[in-house]
Amino acid sequence: MATLQAVAVTWGIISIPMTVSLFYLVLVAAMAYELSYDLIRAARLARQLQASEATLRESEERFRIVADAAPVLIWMSGVAGLCTFFNKAWLDFTGRTLKQEMGHGWREGVHPNDLQRLDTYKPAFDARKPLVMQYRLRRNDGEYRWISDQGVPRNDPQGRFAGYIGSCVDVTELLKKEKALREFEERVALATEAAHLGVWELNMVANRIWISDKVRELFQFPQRDEISYDEFEQRVHPADRAARDDAVQKAIRTQGAYEMEYRIVLPDEKIRWIGGRGRCVREGDGKSTRLLGVSMDITERKQAEELFQLATEASPSGTVLVDHEGRILLVNAHIEELFGYARDELIGKTVDILVPERFAHGSHATAGANFFTAPEARSMGAARELFARRKDGSEFPIEINLNPIQTPRGLVVLANVVDISARLATEEVARRSREQVELLSRVSLLGEMTASLAHELNQPLAAIVNNATAAMQYLKQGRLNPEQLQDILNDVVADGRRACDVMQNVRSAIKKGAAIRGRINLNDLVKAITHMVQPDAAAHLCKIKTSLTADLPPIEGDPIQIQQAVINLVRNAFDAMRDAPSNRRIVEIATDHNGDGVVGVAVRDYGAGISEAARDRLFEQFFTTKDEGLGMGLAIVRSIVEAHGGTISAENAHGGGARFHFRLPITEAMTQ
Repeated sequence: MATLQAVAVTWGIISIPMTVSLFYLVLVAAMAYELSYDLIRAARLARQLQASEATLRESEERFRIVADAAPVLIWMSGVAGLCTFFNKAWLDFTGRTLKQEMGHGWREGVHPNDLQRLDTYKPAFDARKPLVMQYRLRRNDGEYRWISDQGVPRNDPQGRFAGYIGSCVDVTELLKKEKALREFEERVALATEAAHLGVWELNMVANRIWISDKVRELFQFPQRDEISYDEFEQRVHPADRAARDDAVQKAIRTQGAYEMEYRIVLPDEKIRWIGGRGRCVREGDGKSTRLLGVSMDITERKQAEELFQLATEASPSGTVLVDHEGRILLVNAHIEELFGYARDELIGKTVDILVPERFAHGSHATAGANFFTAPEARSMGAARELFARRKDGSEFPIEINLNPIQTPRGLVVLANVVDISARLATEEVARRSREQVELLSRVSLLGEMTASLAHELNQPLAAIVNNATAAMQYLKQGRLNPEQLQDILNDVVADGRRACDVMQNVRSAIKKGAAIRGRINLNDLVKAITHMVQPDAAAHLCKIKTSLTADLPPIEGDPIQIQQAVINLVRNAFDAMRDAPSNRRIVEIATDHNGDGVVGVAVRDYGAGISEAARDRLFEQFFTTKDEGLGMGLAIVRSIVEAHGGTISAENAHGGGARFHFRLPITEAMTQ
């Protein structure tokens, strides 16, 4: 302004008064210009502020939209530490309004016992550091849920601290799973401790091994030092090291498992047996990078097995141990001698290898393994021949004693096998000797009866002959008159009657004998007979089954004769099944009572049955279908039954074989 005035004066354009006026005019113009500039700048700043506020509002709106759409619970606090925002997920979770939650209102939903957990908020807030809190927050249904709350400091566009923003996740189910996992791990730990199991884990990538305290105890490693896998392997007995390493490497190659037993050598040179199992653990990509294993001290079991092995080797009979699948686990030397196999040829094979080939097909297909794997389901030797097969194919009779044993690995059966060839031969000789004695006894009795008959019949027969001779002589001489003929005939009739009386007495003696008749319980009699004929049943490879009616009324009779009648029927049944298959060699003895004053005994076999030609002659004397038979057995049975007032019948049974049934009356005295 001063400059302009000086120029004007110098040029003489204006005078001094005008100069002053002009000065003020220029000054006003300059001031107006500067004011207009400030107004323009202020207007520009106002427009910028409005744009910034709109942008901020738009940014905040976008944040709210994003926050409300987020699946997690989001909150914000201001510089005073009070909450200024909660997203829709938070409000939906708590069931409260934004107004209720603002400031410290949200704390009302925190479990009273967890309020102290929120004390970590203020120190983190003051230090402007991230924070993490876990507490229980009440859900809209009233249930308290565990919340994991993470917050971080936030700044405004100018970088100034503006408060905190945080997100919350419901971790209730995760915590439950973690708790269940911890409990499971604790149970596993307790189980492994109770079972004396050691656990180890091999990292196959780093070739590093972690071992539990129990493994350190088993292998006698220091409790704190880190153990390498090589050191672990060095504990394995040199003789077992290669086999164990092969098993482990195979499991790793196949991404599978292994199981084996091996020895370890401890620092004090003691040897212990270890039962080991291992399995590759697959990761998320399906590959295995870890081998998880367990180890157990089985030294005591191995020692017991060695003692058992010694006992079985010392046993005078053959010993076979069979598993639940019928596979042979163990045999002793006597089995090798009996069957002609080497031990290695039997171990791992099914027990069918010792069974005759004729049992390998048809109805006998299960005679081998099943006979051993289910011994409790049948009695010894039931419905089968007890024969064994040697390696050369020859067969020999055996006696087997089965002992089922329940083990942790399942049912095993310990079988003691005895060759009974010599015993059966001795029993056969004894049986034949008994038959010879019985035959001689019968011959002796027949001789006595013959001598008795000759003595008793001699006089009447001689008298008859003398009278007949005299009559003939009288006729020849012509001196026989009717009176003399009548006398002679009377004498002949009398002598004939004497002879008949002698025969009747002998017949009565045969029928009734001299025994005293008494009460007979047929059930007790059948039980005694079953015991008596057991040797014959074994010799014929037959089984006897009984079916006895309870509360059977007694009868009156000669127990020896009734017993002999039943024995004859049972022995006939044995003979009838000589050609029957072994599983059908069964004799069934049954008693019955139909309530009409009669009790019965039935003997049934599974032989060829009764032929049409023999049906009508079964009870005839001297009729027999056996080459060595005399034809007296069934005749004697009928005679005994009829002598007791009973009846006997025979028929072919349903399903094959014959059935003989006799019935005896119950006397009034017996029923009272």
